[in-house]
Amino acid sequence: MTPIFTQIIIMFLIMGVGFLCGKGKLITREVNRGFSNLALFVVNPLTTFSSYLRGYSEEVAVNLLHAFLLSAAAFAVQILLSVVFVRKNKEEYRIERMSVMLSNCSYIGIPLVQSVYGAEGVIYLTAYITVFNLINWTYGLTVMSGEKDVKRMLRSFVNPAIISVILGIICFFGRVELPSVLESTIRSVGNMNTPLAMLIAGSTLAHTKIRSALSRGRTYYICAVKLFVIPLAVMLAIWQLSHLGISDMVVNTVFIAVACPTATIVTMFSHRFGKNSVYSSEIFAICTLLSALSLPTVLKVASLIGL
Repeated sequence: MTPIFTQIIIMFLIMGVGFLCGKGKLITREVNRGFSNLALFVVNPLTTFSSYLRGYSEEVAVNLLHAFLLSAAAFAVQILLSVVFVRKNKEEYRIERMSVMLSNCSYIGIPLVQSVYGAEGVIYLTAYITVFNLINWTYGLTVMSGEKDVKRMLRSFVNPAIISVILGIICFFGRVELPSVLESTIRSVGNMNTPLAMLIAGSTLAHTKIRSALSRGRTYYICAVKLFVIPLAVMLAIWQLSHLGISDMVVNTVFIAVACPTATIVTMFSHRFGKNSVYSSEIFAICTLLSALSLPTVLKVASLIGL
């Protein structure tokens, strides 16, 4: 059993615990909201920041640049395909385009990459997450709101996810060494990311009307595009780039990020802009459940072609 497949099983078992806790009212909606804020504003940023607390390496620096370039290329493909497969004349097209374009690269991507490639892999994943945030708070904001608000876009960049990457890069390239006690504390809190993220995902599913989601045929189409069509298309695109001297770890990290199920931020945006948040949460629920099948499948295909 490969390390990736083993980690997927572990993650979904923890998600199952979260689901049972949600059904048993141990994790209520209010508690889940608190957990989400804790993960978003504390744990995830510290996980990202701690990945940069390593000795400077020219090889890692070059790979990080490649990760940024590869992530930008991957998002170009995803944006294009979101327009191709989700037409404006379709109902709720704004939610659907966001759902197929944005992946859960933090909650699911970080623990998955961390388990396979360790802290170095997380560094490269932060490049994808940074581009994710840039796309989400510019193009994504325009898609969901239907209007352009430059000031709001600029304000949105002041968030823990971006700040943690900036501080991490400063420490990495500036060769800053933190006191061992402080570094250990940061790493300890960051290590909470995997179980906390999966508990959040599981309890979110518990509070979603799964039966209603399962009865909507359109949801399966969107999930198929997100989980199979887009990852395979991106895989073919970056497979060509992998022959240009880009590290296999960088290529695989970006691919794993793309292959993750749809992002929770879509539901958050749906609430914020008065869209159909029930539909977006249904897509999230079904997409997350189906990713237990899709992730091993597309990753296996990637390994067969030498990605």
